[in-house]
Amino acid sequence: MRTTRAGAVPIGRRTESSQLDEVLSGAAAGRGRAVLIRGEAGSGKSTLLGACADRATESGFAVLRGAANESERYFPLGTFLDLLERDRPYSGQLRAEYRAAVAAPARRTAAGMTDPVSAAAGRLFQVVERQCATSPVLVVVDDLQWADETSAALWTRLAHHAERFPLMVAAAVTPGSGGEAEAAAARALRHCGGLVVDLEPLVPDEVAALAVRRLGGPVGPALLEALGGAGGNPLHLTEMLALLHRQGALTRGPHGFEVAPDHGDLSLGTAITDRIQRLSAELRAVLRIAAVLGAEFRPADLAAVSRRPLVSLVPVLEEALAGAVLDPVGERLRFRHQLVRQALVTSTPTALRGALHRQVAEALDLTGAPLDQVAGHVAQATSAATDPWLHGWVARHARELVTRSPATALEILTRADAGAGREADRTGLRLCTAEALNALGRPHEAEVIARRLLAAPSVGPEAAAEASWLLGEALYARSPTGAGAREAAELVASATGIDGISERSRARLQAEGSFYLFRSDRLDEAAGAAVGAAAAGGRSGEAFAVAYATWMRTVIARARDGDLDGAVDLSERGLALSVDGAHPRVERLLRTQRLVIAGLRDRIPEAETEITELRRLGETPRSHGQHSAVAIAAQLFRTGQWDEALAEIEHLAASEHLAGEELPPAAVHVHGLAALVAGLRDDTSASEARLRLLRNHPLHTPADPGAAQWLAMARSIAAERAGRPDQALTALLPVLDRQIATEPEDRFAWLPAVVRLALAVGDRATAETAAAAATGTVSSRAPRVAYWEHTAEHAAGLLDADPAPLLAAADYYAASSRPLRRANALEDAAELLARQGRAADARRRLDEAAAVYTGLGATWGLRHAQARLRAAGLRLGARGPRPRAASGWQSLTPTELRVARGIADGGSNPEIAAELMLSTRTVQTHVSHILAKLSFRSRVEIAAEAARQSRVGQEA
Repeated sequence: MRTTRAGAVPIGRRTESSQLDEVLSGAAAGRGRAVLIRGEAGSGKSTLLGACADRATESGFAVLRGAANESERYFPLGTFLDLLERDRPYSGQLRAEYRAAVAAPARRTAAGMTDPVSAAAGRLFQVVERQCATSPVLVVVDDLQWADETSAALWTRLAHHAERFPLMVAAAVTPGSGGEAEAAAARALRHCGGLVVDLEPLVPDEVAALAVRRLGGPVGPALLEALGGAGGNPLHLTEMLALLHRQGALTRGPHGFEVAPDHGDLSLGTAITDRIQRLSAELRAVLRIAAVLGAEFRPADLAAVSRRPLVSLVPVLEEALAGAVLDPVGERLRFRHQLVRQALVTSTPTALRGALHRQVAEALDLTGAPLDQVAGHVAQATSAATDPWLHGWVARHARELVTRSPATALEILTRADAGAGREADRTGLRLCTAEALNALGRPHEAEVIARRLLAAPSVGPEAAAEASWLLGEALYARSPTGAGAREAAELVASATGIDGISERSRARLQAEGSFYLFRSDRLDEAAGAAVGAAAAGGRSGEAFAVAYATWMRTVIARARDGDLDGAVDLSERGLALSVDGAHPRVERLLRTQRLVIAGLRDRIPEAETEITELRRLGETPRSHGQHSAVAIAAQLFRTGQWDEALAEIEHLAASEHLAGEELPPAAVHVHGLAALVAGLRDDTSASEARLRLLRNHPLHTPADPGAAQWLAMARSIAAERAGRPDQALTALLPVLDRQIATEPEDRFAWLPAVVRLALAVGDRATAETAAAAATGTVSSRAPRVAYWEHTAEHAAGLLDADPAPLLAAADYYAASSRPLRRANALEDAAELLARQGRAADARRRLDEAAAVYTGLGATWGLRHAQARLRAAGLRLGARGPRPRAASGWQSLTPTELRVARGIADGGSNPEIAAELMLSTRTVQTHVSHILAKLSFRSRVEIAAEAARQSRVGQEA
């Protein structure tokens, strides 16, 4: 029996192979693409991908190839970690970092927590991205249907970005195998223009050609008729031929190889069973254990589980290799055909299979195997309800299980709970179960468990404290700004009085309670709780509680007291507690506050320092990471860097998913800012598209602290552009409501616009209310905030029809790098000057405003200003400032130009991000914008154009 040489085109797959070669060529030229190969088991998916990988290697690609494993689907990123471990020297370090991160103790709080899995996924993406800067890359994942959810999502992410890199992303799936990975991959390829290849059965001529290749000679009609029973499946055909060969049922006839008339059953199942039965009894027993270990396994693990010295397994494994049952893959062995492994698994009775998983789990645990490897077998094990090893293992690792994979943890914890003997053991398991449910976004179920624990008389004080913590988290998750926050505050406050709890637990509860009180608008009580938490944490050595309470005190000092100096001092004390990465989440929260304060004070260098530090801390999809991204975007927007602001938060729109019509706060921020920028730039379709997504989002509750201003102004501009100033005013009124715009910075930006619109529609009472709100806030705050003072002057000048304070405000806005505010003030002053008959002064101020609007690309701002001045009686010339280009090289922003030059220098996104002090996600967004503005498809084209522009500049 002959074999196929590596890299050869499989018979019957020439068209499909050519399609893959075309994608490879495109990737080599910098135009990557994703490919999904679908076909039944044995149809040749792996062979096709293997041949493609061989050709890619010959062409200079870095090939990252691996396969998902059914037994590894219980824990995140197993597929990609194995794939990289096999091919890259740094992947071992990456795996170690990942496991160390997820094993570290993590404290969940309502304000969010670090997600080590997401962070590791980001690192893995960067590994591939960085390699793309050195050579074209092929990423191959076989059996994607068995991939864990995070690995499947990472494959999808790479597929979405492939066209921008010299990157081919390929996967094979067996339809109907269950799971969401196959459907998600197919959806992703539809959206990103990927290629889906469906492997059809071989036709009769191809069946004959495969038989000729395998037998080394022509094939007669009787054999061809018998082979027709394989249904054109290449693996079935190969196994049928091998079975006939083993049975001696192949004969020579006048037309070539024939089959003996009395041959037996040639079904695939029979062929595989015969192959297995012809192996030695010893090998069959070993392979049955190996099949439970997984599609791939380490010989040392097999030795540990089978309780045999490795040296005694060598001749057995050599037999498996010689019989083409196993193949070597680096330091591991892999079943050549998954159908053989499947046959070994299914031939093992279910009860025995579960017992084998139990044996495997304990044996691997004794060898010090990683948690995810052991847990995968624990999840499939069957054992007695009182199994001491199982309950001991779950008790020891429950916390880490929840952190690593809440879904798998929930499955294991539920089974362990049913067999737990002691009530104390059951209590611990149920606390972890509630934590897993909270992590999975199932707060109602977590609430039920936590309340039952609190009602149980046997629950000790420390367990009751933790149950209260978890119940508070569940209540807050159900209603972050309504009854949930208030109920959580009351619950946690009550829990601090539980008799017998440690001071450490009391400190943690007080720190968390201060947050719930703050969100319930009980600021004085929140301040008291934070002070108490810091004191209790200091006495008990609970450093996290002290750091978290210090953050809350910083927020309260700024938001309640207006004490910006005090808030900065507190933040410095909090940062001292977070030195050397002790509390990275708290450090992010503190630096976010420092950025907000620096922005309020218009201290640009300080704000830039905090932005740099926040980016140094890395990216995280959790809520505290979103808050920092929004704060960075707000600072960039107010300083006129609109595209950069959008790039900073655009990814947040897809980072949360909520059932029903209401969008999460992160999405409100993104779509609100995008709609506002599009409206200012006169992009009606883009603005309307974003606002449609928010059409059912109310601004009548404090549901979106900080989000009100962008969405309210975007709606206002849309109404004013449509000629409805009364609706424009109504859209802005939420910024006057302290229950919605809870902090001064949420209100001040748009108070002058409220005054202007109210006067325009004849509603002087509302104009006076808005101006008074600005003046009242300034007079009640100490120390002074210059921005607030000048904004109050701006509003008062509009109310009094006095251009002088407007011009003073414009000068301040110019000095403090607030270009939009400056243009607004100049426009307002120009109209008043025109109405006072001072045409020359009005025209000069309009020209200044127009120059600022043009620099921002605010086409509607410019049109609006000109229309107001015409209505005020000022005659304008036909020409104005040249509008900013919407496409082409001249349309690129300064940051986009720096990113383009980084690409031309061969930098990967992480390298460009490090050089420009941006996040990798932000750089990727800039790359997307550059591609769209230049109508390019790949980074190669960007690099070529940047080089051309550089030459043009040098020649000029």
